[in-house]
Amino acid sequence: DQAVLQYALMREDAAMQQYHALAQSTPPGAIHDLFLFLANEETKHKVELEKVYYEVVHSGGV
Repeated sequence: DQAVLQYALMREDAAMQQYHALAQSTPPGAIHDLFLFLANEETKHKVELEKVYYEVVHSGGV
């Protein structure tokens, strides 16, 4: 369903932004690197969800 995918995309984007903000608020080190890693993972998830979303949209929806 498109609405579910849109919601999931919004959540991934929010998580990505939150992890980036947390990384910016921590000094260089293990925690900073962890937040950057998590932000990157959320970015990957969002890219994959975008692919699925566009497949659904261009196939006429679910």
